[in-house]
Amino acid sequence: MNTRSIVVAVPALVLAVGATTVIPGGCSDTSAPAGSQGVLASASPETAPVNVVSVTRPVTRSMSRDLEIPATLIAYKTADLYVKVSGYVAAVNVDIGDAVKAGDPLVELDIPEMAEELRQAEAVFTARQARVRALRAQATAARLGVDSAEAKLARARSEMQLEQSTRTRMEELFEAEVIPEQQVDEARSEAAVTEAVLQIAEADVARAEGDIAAADANVAVGLAEVAVAEARIAHLQALMEYAVLRAPYDGVITRRFIDPGAFVRSAADGTTMPLLAIASRGRIRFAMDVPEPAVPNVRIGTKIKLTIPALGTNTLSVTVSRTAWSLNPDTRTMRVEADLDDRGGTLQPGMYARALIRIEAESALTVPSAAIRVRAGETYLLVVEDGRAVETTITVGYDDGILAAILDGLDGDELVITSATSAVAPGVSVKPVLDDDSSPEARG
Repeated sequence: MNTRSIVVAVPALVLAVGATTVIPGGCSDTSAPAGSQGVLASASPETAPVNVVSVTRPVTRSMSRDLEIPATLIAYKTADLYVKVSGYVAAVNVDIGDAVKAGDPLVELDIPEMAEELRQAEAVFTARQARVRALRAQATAARLGVDSAEAKLARARSEMQLEQSTRTRMEELFEAEVIPEQQVDEARSEAAVTEAVLQIAEADVARAEGDIAAADANVAVGLAEVAVAEARIAHLQALMEYAVLRAPYDGVITRRFIDPGAFVRSAADGTTMPLLAIASRGRIRFAMDVPEPAVPNVRIGTKIKLTIPALGTNTLSVTVSRTAWSLNPDTRTMRVEADLDDRGGTLQPGMYARALIRIEAESALTVPSAAIRVRAGETYLLVVEDGRAVETTITVGYDDGILAAILDGLDGDELVITSATSAVAPGVSVKPVLDDDSSPEARG
């Protein structure tokens, strides 16, 4: 009997203890008796939990930094070499890695039909030159014919004058009844004949002069035909010159795509395959793509420290030679290049490099990047005011993932919440614990 009463009393004690332990936690137990609910409701506000939060004060720091960007060495000049005429590859005089001089023959083509065309053109040229010589001879003969016709014309004029004088004297003698009328008629007939001969001589002179004009015109046509034939020869000779692919400048052959015996089409026929590729030596450039936030700090003349891992840890100091000015809309980067002197031949196109750019920036208030919060496109911080968490809207500048520059929204005396023992929302009571790096020494 006594043992049973002890067993009943123990649960009552346990229940009483459980009712008293849930009050500090601020949580209700739905399995507790109705009387215990009244006990929870009457708990004192002083027993409500307070969230302990780590806080820091904004620190003024210089945001100047070094930006490392991957870069690539590229040849100062590079070209894919094509042929201008189609033909069979007769010889390839170079291979990859060969150093060449400007004008060196690299590839030779065999174009038999073009050689035949050249021979035909030369034959036509020779024939037209011979025809011009014949036409000039005709022109010379025509001029001699004019001289002969003019001489005959002068003789006809003299004879006509003589016959006219004779006719006049005979007419005077006939009027004086010295000679018979028959002699006058003969004189008149001779004068008429000489006038007809004169007209024939004048016509011969005109015809001879026309022959000269025609001969001169024929010579001009012949000379034009010779010029056309000569131009055709020059054209074919130029094309034959294109049958030899020559180096455009001093450099190194970097790629080779053909072998002897292959048939290649000219670039004019729409081919897209080059025969060789060449890159210049002695001067090289490196190229890098600068991200948009750093673009305002990079311009022509900006100093860059360049490291080429393949050549060791030595750092080269270079100056930006050119920029693309505009950004690539796909990557939001700007192409930047600098020139390097490679007289020693140690720098090679395609080498990987690391470019270090000093980004200068003014001092600014900074807070840990982890303290920044974003909601619905709005950036803000939680700061402690009067023991409660308060939301403060800010404008963020450069953020390196550790510290962020705050351009607007803080005056430097705020207690910025960096972390908490549980979730913190605006208006919640908090107990701030100052981080060590917020001390006056750390703030500078």
